[in-house]
Amino acid sequence: TALVLAIPIAHIHGGETTRAAFDEAIRHSITKMAHIHFTATEEYRRRVIQLGESPDRVFNVGAPGLDNIRALDPVSRQELEHLLGLSFDRRTILVTWHPVTLEPGTSVVDFGEILTALDRNPDLNVIFTKANADNEGREINQAIDEFVKKNSVRAVVVASMGRRMYWSVLMNIDCVLGNSSSGIIEAPSAGIPTINIGARQEGRIRASSVVDCPPVAVDIEKAIAAVMGDECDRVIDPASNPYDQGGASELISEAVSSVDTTALIKKHFYDLPRSD
Repeated sequence: TALVLAIPIAHIHGGETTRAAFDEAIRHSITKMAHIHFTATEEYRRRVIQLGESPDRVFNVGAPGLDNIRALDPVSRQELEHLLGLSFDRRTILVTWHPVTLEPGTSVVDFGEILTALDRNPDLNVIFTKANADNEGREINQAIDEFVKKNSVRAVVVASMGRRMYWSVLMNIDCVLGNSSSGIIEAPSAGIPTINIGARQEGRIRASSVVDCPPVAVDIEKAIAAVMGDECDRVIDPASNPYDQGGASELISEAVSSVDTTALIKKHFYDLPRSD
């Protein structure tokens, strides 16, 4: 609608790749409709320019969501334990699993491998967030409910935490596991490791604290042991997060307020200089 009405569009998080999800096609389509771009890393900025966008309208600012969650007043550890019905005195893992939309029929099977690995780690507390509304999401949520019912002493499910509670949970747990972008973007800034499973986030830039793992129970078990073992140094420097440059929201605000929106209508495709 904005495109048809000639209303300028500012796009956040363009240039990123998620090769196993249809989000990628939607994201790049929005890039071609947008007039000003705010990317989360320099590599993503180069990719937006590669898509034909003028370099003077593409800004590398980092992930603005990190500014947002840091501005929130976190929920206290005691209150979180009361809300969740779990004690953080035990090792606790947060699990989020979304359908892999370009690999239909695999998401439920792969999630079964995750549940098998969690079954084999009975000393871990498990906090689930529910899957999104993509195809196969209902089946995943049903499997979560069944696991929590069988493991009610150590497992809980929260349909949607909201930003404040989610960030507060990240500050108190030991590991994030699954295939959500939050494990790639937010978890490193919370100082905790991520076990990223499967292909959904394939192509995204990662911090060194993100461990990639195939959706196979034995490999997931090994990854859990590697990042949760007593001998493992789990201290992670948030500064190593490639998405966390700090002050993204302020940079976006400054750029938008300084732009002459009447001059933003795109009239040409920006061609990269020839290498020859």
